[in-house]
Amino acid sequence: MPKRRQPTRIFIDGRPWRIVRSRLRRLWGDCDYELGRIRINSRLVGEDLLNTLIHEILHARFPDLSEQSVRDFSDELAGVVNSFGFEIADHEEEP
Repeated sequence: MPKRRQPTRIFIDGRPWRIVRSRLRRLWGDCDYELGRIRINSRLVGEDLLNTLIHEILHARFPDLSEQSVRDFSDELAGVVNSFGFEIADHEEEP
């Protein structure tokens, strides 16, 4: 069965954003408002990937939310999603 390709463009609050998997040295992810880009470390898998994706989407949607609030909510939401048995599908890293 072919691997599902992950979306690279999403809309957050009506604004287009790109999601890019990158080899980030010291970060799990980041959110660049000017470029409308979310980068996620390509080495992340499973719950770490889910949590980081939620975390960065929250930053994009609610830029004034404190880092602690974003961290707390992304931890809670990732835990709920995982408790329902959802899993992150394997992906192929793009060149």
